[in-house]
Amino acid sequence: MEIRLLELAVLQLGLSLFLGMAILYLTYQVVRKVLAKRYQITEHNTSFSIFLSAILFSVGYIVSSVIEPLLSTFRMLTGNISEISTLILEFSKYLLFFFSISTLIALIINAIGVTLFTRLTHINEFEEIKKNNVSVAITTAAIIIVMTLFAKDGVVFLLESIVPYPSMPTIN
Repeated sequence: MEIRLLELAVLQLGLSLFLGMAILYLTYQVVRKVLAKRYQITEHNTSFSIFLSAILFSVGYIVSSVIEPLLSTFRMLTGNISEISTLILEFSKYLLFFFSISTLIALIINAIGVTLFTRLTHINEFEEIKKNNVSVAITTAAIIIVMTLFAKDGVVFLLESIVPYPSMPTIN
């Protein structure tokens, strides 16, 4: 068994769990405070909980897209860096960078998706969610989730473009 690989795998797992929980908690707090305050939505609103759950799923799903590019980055870094502390530091930088990019993209996707959907319909979704209209919340949540499913491959492609692949020699 490769001890170095095991150590980095445990590091990645620990950082992923910690950062994943931190991102979900921050997303929960921001969305809850911003939207609940803006639309005066009460604390015990089932419709808002459905809507918020879709956003949390969306952010979690998009952020989970960092795994493939991180594994590619890890493979590239292990081939170029021999000292374990340097490897851990460099890998952690990429991990934080990928998590930050994917979280930002997830929030942008949610904002664009909800904004477009609310402008295309003849009802005010947030007013209906405020009134605890579960059917509107479920429909809005489905829109958020579907937009996320459409966007995930693009996020993976974007993150893969950041991986430090070695440059290929050109043939003249």
